[in-house]
Amino acid sequence: MASTQQQLDDLLESLIALTHGIPAEQQAALLARLVLVLAAKLDDAPAVEAAIAQVAQQAGHPLERSLP
Repeated sequence: MASTQQQLDDLLESLIALTHGIPAEQQAALLARLVLVLAAKLDDAPAVEAAIAQVAQQAGHPLERSLP
C-alpha cells in the first residue's frame, strides 16, 4: 500500500522529534537502531539496505563499511 503525503510528512515529523535536542552521536545511534527495527519489522533487510544506499547516493556520501 502506498503512503500518502500526509503519512510521509508525519514520519518526517516523528524523525525530527526523535532526534531533536540530542547530540549528534546519540542521534546516529538512534537512527541506526531505528533502521534495524524497521528491517526486522518489514522482514525485508535487502529493501532497507537499498534505501540506505539510495539516500547515501543522493547525498553524495559513499557508504564506507567499518565493521569486519
